Amino acid sequence: MICADKEIKAGSIVNLSGEMFTLRDSSAKMLAGMLKNGEETGLQLEDSAVFFAAPTPGFEEGRMSIGPTTSARMAAFIPQLIEKGVRYFIGKGGLPESAVKAIVEGKAAYFQAFGGTGANYGSKVKSMEPLLFPELGPEAVYKVYTSDFPVVISVDPNGGIFF
Repeated sequence: MICADKEIKAGSIVNLSGEMFTLRDSSAKMLAGMLKNGEETGLQLEDSAVFFAAPTPGFEEGRMSIGPTTSARMAAFIPQLIEKGVRYFIGKGGLPESAVKAIVEGKAAYFQAFGGTGANYGSKVKSMEPLLFPELGPEAVYKVYTSDFPVVISVDPNGGIFF
């Protein structure tokens, strides 16, 4: 589970620490299909965090990069993920109104990661493990454990919005 170092309130900058799953375009589509069909994913989605990102190789050598991708492209998956228990989303940029509404109604939160800081974020990753779709390379679903991962709260569980 992800933890913020402060109260989750829109407009605040917080440091996240804990476990999150990565999703990108291809893996999000494949995961959505599995969830829709009731297939077992092996993911513990209840109270989890999803980071819209694709880590680059190099974790073992201490030189990985993991930058956020544009969340608007991933917005269609947010309601389904909330239904499955995801509570935190991390990505880059704004979201369409329908995704914001789903986040607020689901008492979830959306954090914006800073674009152009993939190497810095990579240094915040303490462990990384591929979980689903390894054939997709960086777009596979990874479980990453982070520490002191800076983000801006853009949508909070109480309906606060900061874009």
